[in-house]
Amino acid sequence: MSEDKKKFDIAVKISDDYYKAYLSIEFFSSDVKVKPEEVIRLLKEKNVIFGLKYNIIEAICHNGKTVFNEVIAEGIPHENGQDASIEHLVNKEHKAKPQVLDDGRVDFKNMGFVEMVKEGDLLAVKHPLTKGKNGTTVTGKVIKARDGKEAVFKIGKNAKLSPDGMKIIAEVDGTVTFDGDKIVVVKLLEIKGDVGVETGNIDFQGEVVVNGNVTSGYKISCEGDLTVNGVVEGAELSSRGNITISRGIQGHDAAFITCEGQLTSNFINSANVNCKGDIETGAIMNSIVKSDGKIVVKGKKGLIVGGEITSKSDIEANVVGSEMGIITSIKMGVDVEVIEELKTLTTEVKELMEMHDKLDKSIKILKLKVEQNPEDERSIFMLKKYSSNFLDLDVQLSEKRVRLKMINELVNNIRGAQLKAKTIYPGTRVKIGSTSYYVKYALSYTIITKDKGDIVTIGY
Repeated sequence: MSEDKKKFDIAVKISDDYYKAYLSIEFFSSDVKVKPEEVIRLLKEKNVIFGLKYNIIEAICHNGKTVFNEVIAEGIPHENGQDASIEHLVNKEHKAKPQVLDDGRVDFKNMGFVEMVKEGDLLAVKHPLTKGKNGTTVTGKVIKARDGKEAVFKIGKNAKLSPDGMKIIAEVDGTVTFDGDKIVVVKLLEIKGDVGVETGNIDFQGEVVVNGNVTSGYKISCEGDLTVNGVVEGAELSSRGNITISRGIQGHDAAFITCEGQLTSNFINSANVNCKGDIETGAIMNSIVKSDGKIVVKGKKGLIVGGEITSKSDIEANVVGSEMGIITSIKMGVDVEVIEELKTLTTEVKELMEMHDKLDKSIKILKLKVEQNPEDERSIFMLKKYSSNFLDLDVQLSEKRVRLKMINELVNNIRGAQLKAKTIYPGTRVKIGSTSYYVKYALSYTIITKDKGDIVTIGY
């Protein structure tokens, strides 16, 4: 063997993942032979003991030809399991949206309708996780595979889990909404005609669709979305979801609309509107309108005239005010009270953080004292007291930080709040945060916004 070794070179290489071993033999003479047992012995010396390809080893030894990086052993790669996944069989988007026609007009009448489900319909299915398969390297080491992670169904009202735990099923007829990731089936009440003398006031725990008008003096209150396919007169509407009014609000100064979602209406005239989401409409006239989102007034008119319009975000319209100089008040951003709260909270959080650090240092010192002298009753008492105070302080600091973050986001939004319109007439008063601006002459294609504490006008 000592003579043979001079006539060939042999090398074993193992892949980085240890799942393959490669053999290289370079023969320097055609009459040199190497025995399979010698190759196997060399592999074992290199700790290659699993998945040996004996037929390949014998063929290499028999042929006596030079080979480079021939796969001589192959392990079994591990396979991680697939995570379970949830497939929703209903559309998670649940919004009415005006359609922009080819000629540029906006159709507020045909805005789509809700997706209905029947009792027993499937709402979601779970695709199960798979178990991982362990692997073995060419060195004989077992590589543990990861099992897939479980996915958890989140189920709300009027939905239930199937007996096998793999499906969500509707318990009632209605429409599907999502509370975060939680699937909820909302019952639907459909009014064929008007809300008025024949129906009385409506108070419903689900979604309401009115195919006629809501006449003066009547009320609708519902937990779900509210759709009115006619006109809302001097009525009161209250919804914890979205409100969609196809033909508009003719309020006669007696309409009060409260909406916790998005409000979409053909027009708003002589009404009082309070909306937590965005507002999209074709015109706002002589109304008091408040939105925690943005207000977009577009379509053929795209007019805001008279009244008081307040948005914590942007306001966009074609025309604001009128040639007659009708007073139109526009307010954007957060209130002065919010800014004052921001200052107070910033100081409080700073002071709490200083106390937090001092207590933390004191607790560490007391722990050391107790470790050195377990019978030091005073140190033990103070350690318990300081630890309790530290936990209370931690809770206070966490709560105030969350509130401070919220207010900071609100205040930061002031910088981006803007009024954008093709025409803004004199008589328009704009207030952003605590800063006011009065339009003294007609402005064309203008953005009014706040920059470095001052209200500025920018052409576009």
